Amino acid sequence: MPYSSMFTHSVPVNESAVEGFDRLVQYHIVNSSLGAVCMTINFALLGVFLGYPPFRRKYQLLILLAVGDTINGLAIILTGLNRVYLYATALETYTLPVRTPWECAVETWLIMKLIGDLLLPITTLCMGVERLLAILCPIFYHQHLDGRPLKIIVSCGTCLTFVTISMGAAFLIAAYKEHEHDSAMYYCGRKAAFGDEFGAFIYTHNIVCNVLAAIFSLAAYVKARRMVKTQTRMQRQLGLIKNYFIISIVSTALVSLPNAIHLFQVYVKELSNSISKPAYWAQTVNSGIHFFVYLALNSEFRTRVREIFYPPNKTPETGEKHRLIKASPTGAEHRNGSLPKDGGPSEL
Repeated sequence: MPYSSMFTHSVPVNESAVEGFDRLVQYHIVNSSLGAVCMTINFALLGVFLGYPPFRRKYQLLILLAVGDTINGLAIILTGLNRVYLYATALETYTLPVRTPWECAVETWLIMKLIGDLLLPITTLCMGVERLLAILCPIFYHQHLDGRPLKIIVSCGTCLTFVTISMGAAFLIAAYKEHEHDSAMYYCGRKAAFGDEFGAFIYTHNIVCNVLAAIFSLAAYVKARRMVKTQTRMQRQLGLIKNYFIISIVSTALVSLPNAIHLFQVYVKELSNSISKPAYWAQTVNSGIHFFVYLALNSEFRTRVREIFYPPNKTPETGEKHRLIKASPTGAEHRNGSLPKDGGPSEL
């Protein structure tokens, strides 16, 4: 497929311009593969959450986080395919495409990535704020938010509103740059489409939201640990707070640090691919790790997953038990596990 069918037009370049592109092809193949694995894991995670009504009522923010991770995984796959085609074609033809900011902004993979970059950090922050509010203002939280539609409106609505406004601002910037006849880097990306300032905003947004989420979740956990001695109901809160805290810590390590590297490259100097590319892999891994965090720390989630893969009526013991109950004329199970000899009702 020639460039002309994918980009507006291209220009010839010499051999030095495409030096190292073979390594970039390999890097994006790896990253796309990681993205595919992470997206598959998040489809399974969404299946667990959405397929169980109590989870749908209890874990709206975790569901929104899983949706963001799924979108991010799709963005990573599409980004990788786009870049592999770009660099492989450049190596073959010694040409590079000429792009405009608006052409970059309307790329599907970039839109998906922008949604993930905006949605995931703000959702993580709202999770920390929600847990802290539940601990500091328990009466207000349980009377007005817990299990009520207002909680979904406030928490999920805040996240989606922020994403919508930020994306609107991004496309206005791209339209203005297009009007000014600005050009964009051939590989596109957030800075190429929306400018260095908006790119810095994305990086800062990721860092600040994840760090604040970790601080709020830690504060909530410490407060709950103190209160559990006098209020036993706080014991139920500790597990969920611990989940939120681990998520925010992992995101701080795997997302905030790479974004700090990107921010450094915007205002200080470029770093070699040996540093920047593995940092991007860390961000990719973060999109698929939450399933295992819940599996390790949330006993309710772990039980639900076990029930999905090993339904109670499928195990040998319960299967035989179910068969005996079904065979009984009354459908009742005999106390010693066998049917009455006379075929009459079981003893109670």
